[in-house]
Amino acid sequence: MKKRMIAALLGTALIVSAAGCGGKTGSDAGAGSGSDADAAASGAVQDTQSTGGETADVGKEAGGASGDVVEIFWQYPAAGEVGEGFYRMEDALNEMMEKDIGVHVTFVPTGLMDSQQDATLMVSSGEQLDIALTAFTGIGNLVEDGLILPLDDYLEEYGPDIVSHCGSKVDGCYYGGTLYALPTCADQVWNTYGYVMKKSFADKYGLEHDDEKLYTLDELEAMFAKVKEGEGDQFYMTAPWNNTYEPLNYALQEYDPVTGSFSAGVLMLNRSFEDLTIYNFFETEEYKAFCERMYDWAQKGYIAPDAAVDTEYTNRGNESNYLGWFGYAAPASDMINENSTWNQEVLMYRTVAPFYKQNGGCTVNWNIPITSAHPEKAVEAINYLYKNTDAATLIQYGFEGEEYEVVEDNGTHQVIRMLGDDPSELPYTNPYGLWGDRFDIPSVYPSSIDWADRMKAAEAEIPEERKSPALGYSFNAESVSSEIAAVETVMEQYCYSFNAGALDPEKALPEFIAALKAAGIDKVIEENQRQIDEWAAGR
Repeated sequence: MKKRMIAALLGTALIVSAAGCGGKTGSDAGAGSGSDADAAASGAVQDTQSTGGETADVGKEAGGASGDVVEIFWQYPAAGEVGEGFYRMEDALNEMMEKDIGVHVTFVPTGLMDSQQDATLMVSSGEQLDIALTAFTGIGNLVEDGLILPLDDYLEEYGPDIVSHCGSKVDGCYYGGTLYALPTCADQVWNTYGYVMKKSFADKYGLEHDDEKLYTLDELEAMFAKVKEGEGDQFYMTAPWNNTYEPLNYALQEYDPVTGSFSAGVLMLNRSFEDLTIYNFFETEEYKAFCERMYDWAQKGYIAPDAAVDTEYTNRGNESNYLGWFGYAAPASDMINENSTWNQEVLMYRTVAPFYKQNGGCTVNWNIPITSAHPEKAVEAINYLYKNTDAATLIQYGFEGEEYEVVEDNGTHQVIRMLGDDPSELPYTNPYGLWGDRFDIPSVYPSSIDWADRMKAAEAEIPEERKSPALGYSFNAESVSSEIAAVETVMEQYCYSFNAGALDPEKALPEFIAALKAAGIDKVIEENQRQIDEWAAGR
């Protein structure tokens, strides 16, 4: 997570991305529960809270007595400033939730990749926060630091629809046998990756496309060269994420950071789906080749010169001077998210076939901070979005007739079309699919009416031999937490720049590896290897 805070907090160090969802086995696995957490939560209730717009003032009983409507504060990942449409969405949602479950939601806008840091700052200052988001990192660090509550006692009574809709995804949200998180609709344990290209450019330059083919980076680079020659200097091929350590968003090859963090090593699944050897990914020949290629692409102008420090990277893919970007793919081009967020047809050039990885278990999830005033209602609110498709659709897409129109409805599923040429200019826009069951809410044109059924079928077809051998493993980072913090500080200094091709790997990669070793990465990997070997022997 960018701009990581490594500081003393609630008696321990905050270590972001330290571990995956699972692992602690001692009697202290429930850190954050009990009298200390209760006292923190009861002392943190705020009468009002600013959310970037008008201050909420709903006259609710903070204690949540029987029959009262209680207020909960819920982190909302936003791509930028929220506008008037956001508050109208919030009001409409509350008309449903107050009547149905006695909850009034005040959303707290945050950046997706800054959500955990922002939540930690709120909790550390004693502010009420009832539902927080953890994105692309494990929850072990939050448990170890006593920042989130165990949820086992709430799930059965307040979350039956979460269980029925998410199934095995819930299994990835345990730490040391205790449930500490709830999955979002976007969370998945199977993955396929590739390059998403605007179809208009593929047509213009006569570029090959086949949804069934696995493309090499050499093949993609040949396409980049053709487009670059035609479009000129200020046209770029990809907008690499500069707040993640992942090279090309995993579109390079199959590997599994089993703890949720590269600081503890990875399984090189591209070499073997059976080997449980933990590697320092940054020392591998695969990572060296990636860094060399990114540096070469930057020299050729395929990547913008300021990509490593660009704070608006999440919007670049849709801009007219970008061909596309690397990231998650789908079974077919008409099923990928960019069709809706870019509001134009796109093509998927798959580079990695579908596979399952552990990746720290649940990688995008909701959790309940210790400063929650109403944890049972927080779980019930999350459950409500799995139960009420209208509510989930409202948060995801806004209002029919204002943000979208229904173009197909078979009584079970709908296809909608976003209005206008640029979804970001609509009164309300939400770029992240995190709400309710993604298979229940409408798909977006040009997706077909059977989008959900096709997605489920694709998942069912992934063979057993393409599943990480670490599925079900969990890492306890407690003994190496300080080393993980130091390693991730080093990773932050280098990884974004390597991803953007801003560093010459001939010089910078040896420096990076030396700094990682000085920070203690070998010790972390050794501990991870010891634990995974013990886990495998006991299966």
